[in-house]
Amino acid sequence: MLGHDLRNPLQVIQLTARALSKLDAGVDVAAAAARLSKSSANIKALLDDLLDFNRTKLGLGLTIAPSTIDLAEAFAGELEQLRVAHPGRQIELEVSGDVSGVWDKYRLYQLLGNLVVNALTYGDFSSPVRVVLNGRPAEVIFAVHNRGPKIEPATLSIIFNPLKRGVEHQEVSSAGGSLGLGLFIAREIALAHGGEIVAASNDTESVFTVRLPRLSVRNRPSST
Repeated sequence: MLGHDLRNPLQVIQLTARALSKLDAGVDVAAAAARLSKSSANIKALLDDLLDFNRTKLGLGLTIAPSTIDLAEAFAGELEQLRVAHPGRQIELEVSGDVSGVWDKYRLYQLLGNLVVNALTYGDFSSPVRVVLNGRPAEVIFAVHNRGPKIEPATLSIIFNPLKRGVEHQEVSSAGGSLGLGLFIAREIALAHGGEIVAASNDTESVFTVRLPRLSVRNRPSST
């Protein structure tokens, strides 16, 4: 109830930031509006993760509403929003094969956003984050690649657990305001679509790979 009550004042903050950004009131006002917009987006993401976490702990699962979408088009738009939110960072998208199917577009935005923000947070600042989409006959696979420090095996074993972080990530997570729920929510979204997510890391890069089976309209789930 508290989470839903917080949405109304948060929406007012977001609308105010958009209104300020449209005013021709000088560079200082525009910069303040951009900071306000980014901060409110961060709060919304944290709130969404908290609400979803509580749904899973209550046994309600994540509600999904699948429809036919083209992931190449959907991901391109979402990544453009992430580039705006993270100026100075490079995010690339590579697509091969047929990547259309029946999924919940907004849940996959959330999944993609969580993985990309994780890569931006822990990856090498000077290297691009690469999102690779590959369509196969029965499924679509997408992977988020980032160069940077190796994720230790002990951390990989708990990386999708809620409210858990590796020791090497504690300092940067605390500074970034992370609750340790982003990867847990990403896994729950993949599972809600009948898919899976796995993580791998070596001395040069870390990769999070998501497998999404193609669902027909007849057998699509309404919730999990």
